[in-house]
Amino acid sequence: MSKYAVINLKTDPELKKLAAKTANKLGISISAILNNELRRFALEQSVIFETPEIPNARTRGLMKASEAEINKGNYHKFKDNKEALDFLTDELK
Repeated sequence: MSKYAVINLKTDPELKKLAAKTANKLGISISAILNNELRRFALEQSVIFETPEIPNARTRGLMKASEAEINKGNYHKFKDNKEALDFLTDELK
C-alpha cells in the first residue's frame, strides 16, 4: 500500500503552465504547493478566493508618475509620525 494518495485535478492548461513555470522558478513542485494548500484548508477549515487588484488606466498612470518622482528623489522622508503630521499640517495651510 502506498504512503500517498493520488488526486486527479482538472484545470485550465494555461493555468497549469503558468503554475509549473512559477513553481520551477521557486524550486518547488506543484505537488508541494497543492499539499500546502490542502493542509491550510484542513487546518483553517476555510478557503479564500481572491483575484488580484489590477489598477485602472488612470491609477496606473498616477503610479507611474509617482514612481518617476521617487526615482528622481522627489519625496519626503520623516523620522516619526509627528514630523509627518506637522508637514501635512503646514502643507494644508
